[in-house]
Amino acid sequence: MAPPSVVSTVEELHQIVKVIQEIGAFAFDVETRGVVERHNDAMEAFNTELKSHLSNMVSKSPSVREATRERLMQKWRETLALDPLRNEVFWIGIATDGHSWAIPMGHSHGEMLTPEEVGDGSTTPPPGYRKLLKDGTESEAKARYRIPATFLPPPPQLQRSEVFTTLECLFCDPNIVKVGHNVKFDARSIRKYLAQDLPMEGFMDTMVMQHIVNENLRGYGLTDLIAHNYAGHDAYYRDGKLGKIIDHVPFSKAARYVHLDVRWTWSLYRRLWVKIKNRQGLRNALEQDMLVLRVLMDMEDEGIPVTKSAMVVLGRELDNKMRDLLLQMSKYTPPGFNPDSNKSKQEFLFKKKSAGGLGLKSHKKTNKGADSVDEEALRYLENAHPLIPMLLEWQELKKVKSTYVDGLLLKLVNNSLHPSFHLHRTATGRLSSSSPNLQNIPRDSTIRSLFVAPPKHTLLVADYDQIELRVMCMFSKDKNMSKFFLQEQDIHAGAAALVLGKKPDEVTAEERQLGKGVNFLTAYGGGAQKLARTTGITEQRAREVINNYYKQFCGITAWKATEIIKARQRGYVTTLSGRRRRLPELSSTDESLRARAERQAINAIVQGSAADICKIAMIDVHEALKPFNAKILVQVHDELVVAVPDHCVDEAQQVMVDAMGHGRVIEGIPLKVSCHSANSWSEAKGK
Repeated sequence: MAPPSVVSTVEELHQIVKVIQEIGAFAFDVETRGVVERHNDAMEAFNTELKSHLSNMVSKSPSVREATRERLMQKWRETLALDPLRNEVFWIGIATDGHSWAIPMGHSHGEMLTPEEVGDGSTTPPPGYRKLLKDGTESEAKARYRIPATFLPPPPQLQRSEVFTTLECLFCDPNIVKVGHNVKFDARSIRKYLAQDLPMEGFMDTMVMQHIVNENLRGYGLTDLIAHNYAGHDAYYRDGKLGKIIDHVPFSKAARYVHLDVRWTWSLYRRLWVKIKNRQGLRNALEQDMLVLRVLMDMEDEGIPVTKSAMVVLGRELDNKMRDLLLQMSKYTPPGFNPDSNKSKQEFLFKKKSAGGLGLKSHKKTNKGADSVDEEALRYLENAHPLIPMLLEWQELKKVKSTYVDGLLLKLVNNSLHPSFHLHRTATGRLSSSSPNLQNIPRDSTIRSLFVAPPKHTLLVADYDQIELRVMCMFSKDKNMSKFFLQEQDIHAGAAALVLGKKPDEVTAEERQLGKGVNFLTAYGGGAQKLARTTGITEQRAREVINNYYKQFCGITAWKATEIIKARQRGYVTTLSGRRRRLPELSSTDESLRARAERQAINAIVQGSAADICKIAMIDVHEALKPFNAKILVQVHDELVVAVPDHCVDEAQQVMVDAMGHGRVIEGIPLKVSCHSANSWSEAKGK
């Protein structure tokens, strides 16, 4: 019989609805699993990967090969369990003031009859688990073995259709607060079971709340936040974290775990809300992020189409280039040289010529004191030997192949990628993404050309022109910089002209690059060394350019000084929305730590405020394009990629530009949005 805390009837579900409607808020948490056999594309990818693994195995033992198959299948089950579009929800926990419920919908096991038995090889396995000899008898030899646990049948459980039909009124009511830890995952996981769409309002995420209260924590997992907010308490000391194995534990243990997760999520929500609700800036930032989070749900479900055939062809082309490059390198390298091995590169590049090396001088050390061969170290040596540019090219080709071909092929779902977007992984409030990380997608046409519009759609790609420089100008009120934006002049050529004492129309292309470099340097807080490295000028010349720049744009200099004084007094800086960036090292007695914190403070104001503007644009574009049935697919910093039906491209493009605020004046400085349409991401960017 199910424990009293486990919901097993529809009547109990109706009682849950009644309680939560009276309170007006609840936390929820789901447990999911992946069933690979139900997804043809996943089975195809699994079989392809398995075939490759088996072909490379030395052992032909059926048991070893079967173990390999099972390990790989388990990996794919875990992958699907984390895919909200294809996972299967089989537990949901719900909690609110004074109540919590665990609702099973297909847990596989009842209570345990006999525990798992594992032999470490020091004993003879029991009969039936021994190796068979050629004569058909069982071996008496000592060996490893595993006898699975046995369980009673699971108790009767509700069907998913019963559960989600009854609870739908809670999830789809915009006036009821729905709390989750990483609520985007849980909401997307249940979304496929609901007849109505989820509302824009009413979601709350404890990860994001904690990030707004303190963006400097090392981790934002549930156990991390419980320990941080409750004096190091280990909430899972009894059974541990069971999420990955919950379908393989006894029913009562799974139910207890579901209760723990959702109760702690509710408790964290109540505690964090107290820290936010009466601080207007923090509350503004949270409300903004929660609306963005709802937009992200749609983006992640929609995904962005990829031309799989072109990706496969690109993979072959990269393989050919790498083979040719390896042949070219062999003219200079000894037999057995491995361009993927740091040790191999260190020995050959820096060993004395008399010992068979190139005798190059190392310019950088690793943390352990070895000669570094990372990209920065190799760049220093680029002109020292013909092999160095080849090694740099090899690293780039290898990265593109492994990350943007092999890596992306495994993440395709029906020829689309569904990246995850995160609101809590950057200190400044910028969005980040993973699986894949679209912020790192190369800007050259080779990779971006693989990302295309859905059938009968066109891509609109819009971004802000010099958004961070404009934000810096909004805050600093610098007259010279304001003039360029108000008169719609080229800010980079204008900066170069002021620094070099020229007229803007006299500035060469190379000098414009210098102006661009120093413009962005001021926004990101770099120094002369960085400017010299990015523009090719000497460090002394870079220092002269920067000094002259700050003389010409003296308003920026004064603003930075004022902000740093205020930040040191308060311990934090704020963005346009009120988000805080806390920098305790602003008061450090260590000069280098304090200087770094000062650079971070200015960068946080500028980059964080630019992120605020881009988030508002996402919310407004999402709403404005609904009549066109257009979908936001990707956000990369100040850039939005949207799929629009072919018949309304021109009209939707204008609506999108307006929704992003083209021409809108903030603190005296207008925003400028550029937008282009095409079939692929690269075409729309003109690259």
